[in-house]
Amino acid sequence: MKLVSLRGLIVIPFVLLAALAGTTIYLFSNVTLSNVSDNVGLHYIREVENRVNDRVTAFMAPLSILAELNRDAITHHPEWLDNLDLLAGRFYEQAIPYPYVTFISLATAADGRYVNSTRAPFGTTSHHVATNYTSRPGQLEAFEYDPIHYVGRRIESEPVYENYDPRTRPFYLDAVRKGDTAWSRITPYYGYQSLGVGLSVPIYDTDRQLLAVMATSVALVALDSYLQSIELVDGAFVFLAEPNGDLIAASSNDPLYTNVDGVVQRVSLVSHQNPILREAAQQLEPGIHRIEVAGERYLYNIRPIELPYGQTWLIGVMIPDAYYQNMLSDFSEGLLVMVAMIFISIALVGSLIARFIGVPIMRLNNAVNADSLRQIGALPNSLSHVREIHSLGQGLKGMASELSDILQNLEQKVAQRTSQLKDENEVLLEQSTTDELTGLYNRRGFNVLSEQALQRAEHDHESFALVLCDIDHFKHVNDSLGHSVGDKALHAVAKVLKGHFRSQDMIARYGGEEFMLVLVGISQQELMERLQNVRQTLSNKPILQEMPITLSFGMTYLASIQDMSLADLIHDVDSKLYQAKNTGRDKIIF
Repeated sequence: MKLVSLRGLIVIPFVLLAALAGTTIYLFSNVTLSNVSDNVGLHYIREVENRVNDRVTAFMAPLSILAELNRDAITHHPEWLDNLDLLAGRFYEQAIPYPYVTFISLATAADGRYVNSTRAPFGTTSHHVATNYTSRPGQLEAFEYDPIHYVGRRIESEPVYENYDPRTRPFYLDAVRKGDTAWSRITPYYGYQSLGVGLSVPIYDTDRQLLAVMATSVALVALDSYLQSIELVDGAFVFLAEPNGDLIAASSNDPLYTNVDGVVQRVSLVSHQNPILREAAQQLEPGIHRIEVAGERYLYNIRPIELPYGQTWLIGVMIPDAYYQNMLSDFSEGLLVMVAMIFISIALVGSLIARFIGVPIMRLNNAVNADSLRQIGALPNSLSHVREIHSLGQGLKGMASELSDILQNLEQKVAQRTSQLKDENEVLLEQSTTDELTGLYNRRGFNVLSEQALQRAEHDHESFALVLCDIDHFKHVNDSLGHSVGDKALHAVAKVLKGHFRSQDMIARYGGEEFMLVLVGISQQELMERLQNVRQTLSNKPILQEMPITLSFGMTYLASIQDMSLADLIHDVDSKLYQAKNTGRDKIIF
């Protein structure tokens, strides 16, 4: 067999590989340049889309938050509808953190009374409240906010509307027609250069009788300003539109609606004065598209934004091909030159290093492939006269020593960190399920543990009891003695409840002044005795000297788990508490 020199064995393959690689890279760069450039453009588009999506989602979030918050509160406290001035103050204070929330309003179903918090779409003028019942029924007037009485002096500069019945307004009719939360149409605000959109929700009592309709509205001018503030590449566009193509906001400083002879009409992508946006209107399906206008090609992507309650908007971003293709073309040419120089250099220096790398490289290879840190550590200190190989040998020996130390300590560190994370998770879980004021479980803790208790009772064939209690006339305590005294009363009631029940019984602060008890494996007689002892303790040892504190109880007791869900049990016990409240309070209904 003919022997081959190490120099030839290294140099010849290096030269051939350099030539082959150079040719391959040249051909590959020409073929894939279009795909690479598209990826660069899509990366830019995704970045813009993510920024717009995050801004829109955060901007629209207050609508559903406020609607759900007030719906749930009034559903559980329908007596609030007897004092709409209180709701006026509540709405006014809720709107303070949101400068572009224009309306938070409520209309009663029975008699058409109406109250709202209102401000101009730009958040720059005074913020006030309005009612249609203060002066006389049906007369809608604006009033200054009074922090004590909520509805203050009438604002003379604001118009007065006679015979205003909110039950004929679109926000009310949309919610009643749907029977659930409904979005309003996007329309311009009268007298302001801004579009607006609203969310309305019907409020029912426990018998599904309509009590009222609550609505929120937000000015979309902030979204238009935001799109115009984004620094886009030359010739790029970004817009926000409805699925039918009607514009909500755009990076171009063009009007979003027209007013001709008093007739207001939204501007659509189809009818836009910009030919690029008109062309974009032909492709509103989500995904990547390519459009061409006046010889200029654009990469164009549509992405839907899913808002709560079934509302969908579209984000469209267009960038010209020239932006990224020219940039990547220059980069590709420079890359080819650099790669060619590297491979030529490799071929030239290959002959210089061939004579020095054979034996040392084989020794290094054998030591590494032995899968033993000891063999690497046993390499001689002077492995080669070639500085790099010598340095590599020393580096491998040092690495082997460090890895040995790391492996010895790794398991101990992992165990310590695992223990720390477990402790931290337990603390976070306790904080997230505990009411800060009373030290009892909060609503979240109740939701988690009550289901577990119900499953345990069913599995062990034990009794299950649910008790909902409420402090009588607690609002009077807060109003007459102050919230600090009210907090003291809540804490004291929680202490009394904990003192009269077993350690395994779950006690939670279910709402403002409501407490929920979950008991497994207790007799009905023992449960009644404990509840009576609670009432007796509150009577014998008053919590407040200024006024007595009593509790009303609703109780559901199951000797064995029947075909009832936790939601059914909560509904049942809530109804019994409601009965106790309406038949004199300070009693137990079971």
